[in-house]
Amino acid sequence: MTNEKPNVQTREGQEQMKALGIKPLPDPDATTQPYWDAAMNEELKIQFCSACNQYQHPPMPTCERCEASKIEWRSISGKGIIYSFIIDRRLMTTGFDEPYVVAQINPIEAEHDDVRITTNIKGCELTDVYMDMPVEVFFEEVNGVKLPQFKPAPDAIIKSQQ
Repeated sequence: MTNEKPNVQTREGQEQMKALGIKPLPDPDATTQPYWDAAMNEELKIQFCSACNQYQHPPMPTCERCEASKIEWRSISGKGIIYSFIIDRRLMTTGFDEPYVVAQINPIEAEHDDVRITTNIKGCELTDVYMDMPVEVFFEEVNGVKLPQFKPAPDAIIKSQQ
């Protein structure tokens, strides 16, 4: 056996990772590094364009709306609503042994619904997740990395608790 990391882009690599119990972890680049640095400090930061006064996420080198390079990283509250979600029951991603929710969250600070944080929803039954559900961030440590995850906000309607 070599020390090479399995190629997650291939079925063989996915199977190797699954056999090893390895969950995929972020691989930051120059554009995304500030997001992951903030997460390590349990802070949620996304990009803000000071030229057009709009948030954007996922991170990009320039503003997606006005193409300006006046991009800064701003802390946000970690509150948002679910824009879209899936329940992965086929376990398509290695390291997951039971069904899980992947969601896109619109932060409350963003004026446009195209600002979306892709994450997991935890802290409730899979069947409790719904569109427009209010959620809030928490940070989960996985193999030395802190991942922004989301859970139902206190004002969310949880069917399984009624």
